[in-house]
Amino acid sequence: MEKLSSRSLALASASGYLVVSILIGTALVTTRKDEPQAQNTPYDYSTDYRTTTAWPTVTSRSTRTTTTTTEAVDYQLISGPSGLVTAIPDGWTVNQGDVATVQIARSGAWPGFELRFGGAPPEKPQLSLLQRISTAHEAKLGKNSYSMESLRDTTLHGYPGVKWSYTTAPNGVPQFCTGAWWEANGIEYVLFVVSPPSGRAQAEKMLNLMTTHAKP
Repeated sequence: MEKLSSRSLALASASGYLVVSILIGTALVTTRKDEPQAQNTPYDYSTDYRTTTAWPTVTSRSTRTTTTTTEAVDYQLISGPSGLVTAIPDGWTVNQGDVATVQIARSGAWPGFELRFGGAPPEKPQLSLLQRISTAHEAKLGKNSYSMESLRDTTLHGYPGVKWSYTTAPNGVPQFCTGAWWEANGIEYVLFVVSPPSGRAQAEKMLNLMTTHAKP
């Protein structure tokens, strides 16, 4: 899988959390998606954090249940880098990502799916979050069959945010990727889901679960 580069937790969550780039301007909208294989797949994020401190993962003991429009989902709360808290489906295993500021959750029952989450100070704080993510988008153009589906300004729990969905094929493996970024207290956080192209509906539900229970 590709790497996300911290030139802003936005250079797209690729290779262990998020990746790299620069496109200044207005909210981009439109285009198509992609996703990785489980375990040993190349990352495809958009930000590369340079911190080397290892972040402990803490999983809550109790299982909780949240309800979507069509189903109930058992989940566990997880703590991650820079005070991040989010939720992942119950039973998924969390491991350190390729960079210290990103962690990855996988499940043998969901081959090709990965949930990535983390946070770190942005590399270019003088740029807006949308500009940093747009830069990540720009860096992917013409590579690995990348096709953007949407990239837009939003808010997450009252903080400035960006949602970005696209398809790609690192190492020839088609993937659907969808993520949410937001800034809080000088930290750029990201929640990112990778899935096979056929799993985009489930990927969006997982991202919704993660963002619904995200803190700060």
